Amino acid sequence: METPWGHLKDLDLADHSLCETILAADKHQLVEGLVVENIFDQIVEAIPPVLPGAVALDVETAIVDTDRKPDRWHAFIWARSRQEGLGRYLSALERRFRTWLLELDREAGIFTAREWKDGAMTGKRRSLPVLMSDLSGRYPRRVQVTSAVRDAHRQKLGFWGYLVDNYRDELGSRVILPRLLLNHGIQPWFRAVWNLDRILVEGSNVWMLEIKHKFPFGRRELRFGINDGELGVIRLLGEVGVRCFHAVLVKPSWSKDAGSAYLLGRLAERERAALIGVELDCERVATMFGGRQGVSPDHTTFTGSGRLNYRSLPALEFGRVGMITDPRALLAERLAHALTGTALPQVSDQWLQELKTV
Repeated sequence: METPWGHLKDLDLADHSLCETILAADKHQLVEGLVVENIFDQIVEAIPPVLPGAVALDVETAIVDTDRKPDRWHAFIWARSRQEGLGRYLSALERRFRTWLLELDREAGIFTAREWKDGAMTGKRRSLPVLMSDLSGRYPRRVQVTSAVRDAHRQKLGFWGYLVDNYRDELGSRVILPRLLLNHGIQPWFRAVWNLDRILVEGSNVWMLEIKHKFPFGRRELRFGINDGELGVIRLLGEVGVRCFHAVLVKPSWSKDAGSAYLLGRLAERERAALIGVELDCERVATMFGGRQGVSPDHTTFTGSGRLNYRSLPALEFGRVGMITDPRALLAERLAHALTGTALPQVSDQWLQELKTV
């Protein structure tokens, strides 16, 4: 697979300086989001002891809208290992998406794909660039992220201050490879690509657990926004039985200029960071699409330019998982209970206002 830094097989992803350079091509918000995702992942990893039989799948998933008939929607899944529960996840996806299981030949530096259909692998294995070209019907076009949303200081702080220390020798495989796959293996061929967060399989339930790092908005009532494209994918997933728990780590500072630095050292602010969440079931998603549409500013887009339409949900719809400074085991227990139907304490506007610092 070709990248702006050379062919994948020639990239030394053990070189942290190279890893920094690769991530620096993305928005600083992406690096900060990776910090928050790692914190959330540590909570999710503690769920299985609370929910016996639950499995957090070690997968990366990309959903693509080709805008072409007859197979408009596709799902690409890179499974690092073949765990119990993977088949249930793939079989759920194939009910709505044409589903492809990816494999990486690290020595050759190529991803290959084979289709998953009727509960099993089928057809011949194909190289990813050839498959992407066939499915998209277009030439690849590299997406450039504007410099306005690539703050070097915030990128370095998140990278060297958190990611390197937490991932260490696994930084290349756990963080950089997924970005290379999405940005240079899939995104160039399509206009609409979404990356699904962690997948948890528990019995007959398949959950997508996503985490966002943001603050509420609104005057009469506080609300949280979700862009139309992402919400549309959640709706499709819900139709095939993949449930979505939408978690938010609420920033104490209600400013887009505030990043994740407070999580690294400012205890007074970190103690005010609340983890809240809500299940975005089919009924709730339908209500959101039936509500007022907003337009978000350009810094929220993938490239940092253009606009995104979004819908919003009252903060009152969310439940309190806890404060991010609570013990990990306690947060995992509360999250597990929420997934099994136990109501969380309700979020209130007053409570969020009390946690706000700026």
